[in-house]
Amino acid sequence: MDCCLSKKNTSKAKKIDGQLCYCFNSKEKDFQSAIENNREQILIDEIKSKMKNPGCFCETSNPTGKCCLNDIKNFINQVRM
Repeated sequence: MDCCLSKKNTSKAKKIDGQLCYCFNSKEKDFQSAIENNREQILIDEIKSKMKNPGCFCETSNPTGKCCLNDIKNFINQVRM
């Protein structure tokens, strides 16, 4: 999860609508469904597990060049409002 500690934006990736986690292809619709079924933490835990093995590559896959976990938490908070 070293990529989640990076502050610089080195990405040249294009933002994809509806995409939350670019490394592991998790979309807003996946989280929307999980929220409706109170299973969003399961998706977050799956992403965290994958971040350890095989590892994430947020610096190049996420257009922000940052870890997606904050974007995911923000999305969940917006949906719950």
